[in-house]
Amino acid sequence: MRIIAGISKGRKLVSPKDSSIRPTGDRVKEALFSMIDAHLPGSRVLDLFAGTGSLGLEALSRGAEFATFVENSRKSLEVLNKNIELAGFRKNSEVIHQDALKAAVAFGKSGRVFDIIFVDPPYMENLYEKVLSSIGNYGIIRNGGLVVVEHPAAMAINEAKVRFTPVRSKRYGNTAINIYTRGDDHENGSISGKF
Repeated sequence: MRIIAGISKGRKLVSPKDSSIRPTGDRVKEALFSMIDAHLPGSRVLDLFAGTGSLGLEALSRGAEFATFVENSRKSLEVLNKNIELAGFRKNSEVIHQDALKAAVAFGKSGRVFDIIFVDPPYMENLYEKVLSSIGNYGIIRNGGLVVVEHPAAMAINEAKVRFTPVRSKRYGNTAINIYTRGDDHENGSISGKF
C-alpha cells in the first residue's frame, strides 16, 4: 500500500497484518481521486472509518489543507498513526478515537464543516444510510462539498433515505464509488460541471 500521487508520491504505508482493516486498493483509489482531484487543493477533509488512513493521506498528498481521521478501533489507530508519520502529515492531521456516528453528531454540535467526506465503513455493517443521514442532518458538509462513498458493487444504497444528490457513480470489479453533493448545489450546476 502506498501514496499514489502528489507531494508524498511513492511513500509506502503500513498495511494491517490481518483482515481487521480493508484498505482501498490502488486501482480503486486512483480512479476515485481522478474524479475529485479538482476539489482537493486547500480542502478540509474528513476520513470517517479511517482504518489505515489511506484516503485522507492521499488527499493531503494531492493538495488538501487538513485531514481529520475518525477511527473507533484501537488496533486500527496504531496503524493509522504510524501511516500519518510515514507520510509526513502529522501537522496537517488530527486523529479522533470515536464511533463515526457519534463523531458526526459532535462535529454538528460544534459547527465544524468539511469540504470532502470519505465514507468507507466495514462492508458487513449496514451503516451507509445511517452515516449519510447523519452527515446531512448535522450539516457537517459545506455548501458545494462532496461525500465520497465506497461500498460493495452488489449493494445498493437507498438514496431516498439520504439528503444528497448523486453526481457520479462508478464500479470497479466488486467495488463501487458513489459521489454525492447537496441537491441544490447539483441543480445549480456548481458541481456537475467539474466532473
